[in-house]
Amino acid sequence: MAKVDISALPEPPIGAHLVTSRKGYNHHGLYIGRGKVIHYSGMARSIGYKELGELPKLLRYGSIVKTSINFFCDGHGYRIKTHPHPKFTGEEVVERAKKRLYERSYYIYSNNCEHFVNWCIDDEFKSPFVTKILLSFALIGSALHWLLAGGSVKKDSSFKFVFGSFFAVSGSIAAGLLTQQALQPAKGIRARERRNRRYGRIGNFVGVIIAVPLSLLGVAKRWRLFASLSPYFTPVLGGIGSYAIARTLDTKKRVKVRKIRRIEQMDELFESTEEPELSENKKVESAPPVQP
Repeated sequence: MAKVDISALPEPPIGAHLVTSRKGYNHHGLYIGRGKVIHYSGMARSIGYKELGELPKLLRYGSIVKTSINFFCDGHGYRIKTHPHPKFTGEEVVERAKKRLYERSYYIYSNNCEHFVNWCIDDEFKSPFVTKILLSFALIGSALHWLLAGGSVKKDSSFKFVFGSFFAVSGSIAAGLLTQQALQPAKGIRARERRNRRYGRIGNFVGVIIAVPLSLLGVAKRWRLFASLSPYFTPVLGGIGSYAIARTLDTKKRVKVRKIRRIEQMDELFESTEEPELSENKKVESAPPVQP
């Protein structure tokens, strides 16, 4: 692929979401002006066959850095991704990005370059690209499990049982990662929401553990549909269900606290209105009688 001359492209506006293509994926960054871009450097450059050994390190140990737009594009062009209803102005977006400079917590499925830019602009911790990959993997795995393993496995067929076990484990992990991504403790949210999401992630983890034996039970009992769907839906139900329960309990607790505070405020207001009346009555009673 021929390299693109970046100087021939118009300068992006401050706080623009830049997307540059790579082999099989896109890289995202935030333009901060004067030819500089802030981005998560985990998968910033194209990976060749000779660099496959560096892939595990790039997937985990990338950091948020400020580089030139030429280094960001790595010889490719870029396009500007529009956000119809951004939560912050361009200058505010840049300030949010600078506060996370040199952060070293890159995860390709839960905290990648797209998560970072969307958080800076919309305050939403999401990556549609990762969601599509995981969802596609879950759907394909469920279909293959249903066609090749579920219901057609006999107890004396160890090969097919191992084959079904593979899809049970991989399916539960894929669904678990998808749910974990949706319940990430994004920066900027309130403490109680972080707590509710943590409970959701715990429920999702428990769901992953339960999904595998449930699916294997379905394989052994030849319950075709149950064996195929349980590893993909049990983690989701465990995570989202735990989060919903924690949020409902938290809401009830906050409503109760507000009700108690309202009652206390009413009592204080009632006492404050009674005190002047009592003091006036005491003054009238203690006043000397008027001499004729």
